[in-house]
Formats: sequence, C-alpha cells, structure tokens
Amino acid sequence: MPVSAEMLALNLYVGLASPLIGSGIAAATARMVDRQAWGQGWGLAPSSCPACGRRLGALEMIPVLSWVAQRGRCRGCSGPISLHYPLVELAAVVVAVWAAVTVPPHVYIATCVLGWLLVALSAVDIRTRRLPDGLNLVLAATGLGAAAVLDGTRMADHVLGAVAGFGSLVAIEIAYRRLRGRDGIGRGDAKLLGGTGAWTGIQGLAPCIFVAALSGIVLVLTIAATNRRPVSSDTVISFGPFLAAGGWLTWLYGPLVS
Repeated sequence: MPVSAEMLALNLYVGLASPLIGSGIAAATARMVDRQAWGQGWGLAPSSCPACGRRLGALEMIPVLSWVAQRGRCRGCSGPISLHYPLVELAAVVVAVWAAVTVPPHVYIATCVLGWLLVALSAVDIRTRRLPDGLNLVLAATGLGAAAVLDGTRMADHVLGAVAGFGSLVAIEIAYRRLRGRDGIGRGDAKLLGGTGAWTGIQGLAPCIFVAALSGIVLVLTIAATNRRPVSSDTVISFGPFLAAGGWLTWLYGPLVS
C-alpha cells in the first residue's frame, strides 16, 4: 500500500505523543481503580496527589521523568506515588516503538490504539481483577472499525472472532462453575477475548489463547518456584494481561498486518 508523506508525519506525531498518552492512561486507570467508577474513570479533572489532594504542577506530570526525579514521592507531602504511573507510561511508549518497528505504516495508528487499550485493560485487571465493560466495548468497536478499513473483504471473520471469542470463554466459565461449584474465569475475560477477536478475526483466537495460557502457566510455576508454595486449583491470577499479550502478539505477527 502506498504511503504518503502525510501518513508518515501523522504516525510520527502519534509516536511522539505516546508518553503523554501513556500518562493519560495511567491517570485514568488509577481513577478507575481508586474510585471503582467503571465507565467514569476517564474524566478530565486535574491531576492531584492521591495522598494529600494537592493539584500537581506541570513539571510534576512529565511522564516517567517526574516520578524518577521525585523518587516516587509527592513534592508537597512526601506521600508515595504508585509505581503504576511510570510503568503504564513506559508501556505506552513500548507499544508505540514496537509497532513502529513491526507493522506497515498504514497499520501503525490502529496498532497503537489496540496496544494502548490492552495496556489500560491490563493495568486495571492487575490491580482489581476486574475488566471494565466500557473499555472492553471500546476494544471491540475499534477492532471492528479497524477491520472495516484494513480488512473489509473479510469483515465476517472479525465479527465471528468477536462472537466466538466471547462465547468460548463464557462456555468454559459456565462449565467450570457447574463442575467445581465456583467461578474460575471471569466474564470480563470473555469480553476481552471477544474484543480481541474483533481485531484479529476468528483465525487469531487460537494463537491468542495459546499465548495467554502458556504465559499464565509460566507465571504460576515461576511464583510457585520462587515462593516455594505449591500450585493448586485455588491459585488466583489476573488472566486479562495474558489474554492482552496473546492478542497483541497475534495482531503484530498475524496475517492482517503482514
């Protein structure tokens, strides 16, 4: 696909904006976690210290660098500032850089949008073990939108991917509950896989689930080895980040962006 100078310039602007976008994602997801305000955490209220409530100045909101310079402390009250902020900001930059060196220019912005949504979902799930419906809905909607623009001749595959991704994990969730008498997979995970399937198409579900399951198993075994604790069916982990990793890798290295 021919690439115009305007498209390259827009991609550059988006890439350079990734630290600021990451800062916005970090702040919004932190508000979701702290307030449990699902669907209301993306407000435009000024950023403030979570400990003393003091409004932050411009120099205190420079992505990553402000946190490092202040040694993770508020300049006013010396209260701790969560590592959540610089990690999410760095993740957003990694998404932009990784996309830049992996996908064609005409897919770059869509890839960044996917990556940033997956970062946001993972950040919330790690801290709360919940995946907000609003973000999952945006993931699915943007996935179908990207498919319409980039892969319109196979739109049915992406719709089926969304339906099958959601339905497959719901089926596993119900079966597990009936067999074990308790929940094993959250409904948010099913919605996340459905949203991912909208991006990758139905053919991307198998590799996505494989990566998610394999990486989850590796983490559980690593935790068991380092903490010397046995792994059991009661071991609880947030599965959303692993599904996000599977969807991200499937999108980057799958047929749609090649």
